[in-house]
Amino acid sequence: MRVRARGFSILAAGLLALAAGCAGAPPPNHNSLAQARLSEAETRAAALARSGDFPGAARHYGEALRIATSLENADAIAANAINLSIVQQWLGREAEARAALAAVLDDPRTPFSERRKLQAELRRAILELATGNIGAAAVWAGQAERRCATTSCEYAATLLNVRAQVELDSGHAAEAARLAQAAVERSRGAAGRAETANALRTLGRARHAQGEPAAALAPLKQALELDREIGDPRKILADLAELARAADAAGDAAAAKDYKERGQAVSRAMNDARGSGEAMLTR
Repeated sequence: MRVRARGFSILAAGLLALAAGCAGAPPPNHNSLAQARLSEAETRAAALARSGDFPGAARHYGEALRIATSLENADAIAANAINLSIVQQWLGREAEARAALAAVLDDPRTPFSERRKLQAELRRAILELATGNIGAAAVWAGQAERRCATTSCEYAATLLNVRAQVELDSGHAAEAARLAQAAVERSRGAAGRAETANALRTLGRARHAQGEPAAALAPLKQALELDREIGDPRKILADLAELARAADAAGDAAAAKDYKERGQAVSRAMNDARGSGEAMLTR
């Protein structure tokens, strides 16, 4: 199983109110039925993603995207395209993940909100980072950052963290540590625990890259604690992998072994959960 340490949480589609608003409208028409199908597909996709059945989630997010496109619902198109891209990335399908984002990034006619455009640009930056395309990641992050500066933006901490990862993957560990620390401070004020954990993980990686593995342990342990509170196995696995590497480099073989074994246990449990989800889908 590939560990994607840079993974971010699924963006909520937020379209349940559309289906609920049609529930008491007699008689039902084509659009109300389509909106109900849209809500059903989104709800099923989110449930499958939570259960670890990512192929099933991808199918249902794809269906939701098709329905949203048929309704010319700009917000639903963007939300489901972004969610589909995230799940495809988790499955290791980078080309499909880019193709999903193209529904927003390559469509100049649909009136997407600035917030949705920014989310799609940020997701593209994260995707390019995960696949090692550092230059492209920097370009998309810069585009998102410029859009963020002109709106009431809730993604400042995320952008700092993405910039930190770009610097780290470019070999600039000191600048990466500075940006990651700024992301930690910014996220604690507004962005929430998940983004704080992302920033702490990046800070730990940066300190390790600076040749300070012992100093990397504290932020990595904090990231692990937050991710355990949130309940995100993917992030827990990433934290444990980074802790194992840092502990080993710091000369603590026993701790490194413990972190590695814990990571293997988490990975096995994730694979078991995914198998259970796929079995439920076929029943």
